[in-house]
Amino acid sequence: MSILAAVDGVESKAVVQRGYELAQAFGEDLVVLHVLPETETREEAEEVAGDAIRLALDDPENVSAAGALGDPAPRILSEADKRDASYVVLGPHKQTPIGKALMGSVSQLVLLNADCTVAFVSEDEE
Repeated sequence: MSILAAVDGVESKAVVQRGYELAQAFGEDLVVLHVLPETETREEAEEVAGDAIRLALDDPENVSAAGALGDPAPRILSEADKRDASYVVLGPHKQTPIGKALMGSVSQLVLLNADCTVAFVSEDEE
């Protein structure tokens, strides 16, 4: 099992740190995932995840970076299933009520469809 921390960029320090805290507490590995559009490369996405780890953690153990391409919510859910994640850690973004109604958010889609516990890092912690 693992903890999956889904980051939207290198400035997701609180998400990585919370994921690491959970991984340490439960004796699991932490996987930091970044998803880019299909016009990019998996290596670029993995590089962003690696940079987020380096900015958030001083000397991490059992932490790996992963990259994926496509629509973020389905990719996060797929990675969580593939890695048998016990938690998915996300940092929700503010959206207007109209934006939520029309498009939904990655956080909402993951929360509603995940087979594991979803932990949100509040915007105050970001």
